[in-house]
Amino acid sequence: MSETQEPTPPTEATPPTAEQLEASEHTEKRTVAGETRYYVKDLEKHLRIWGHPNPNGLVAYFTPEGTFHADGVDYDHRRALIGMMGGIY
Repeated sequence: MSETQEPTPPTEATPPTAEQLEASEHTEKRTVAGETRYYVKDLEKHLRIWGHPNPNGLVAYFTPEGTFHADGVDYDHRRALIGMMGGIY
């Protein structure tokens, strides 16, 4: 790639790495049933700011491999959360 050529954007989602999740100020590491999870801190606050109609009681977390879990969170809000954690969507 030449110095003037822009890098090609990814065609698929690139989840945050375990290192990014570990270092993120937006996650809290917990172990549930022997599984490490990185829960999104202040999820309700983030979703409310982004216009989610009812964020109360929702939880969202990443596994160390970057798999994202969030019941009740729509596609656009999931993308925003992944981006906030350092992933590319």
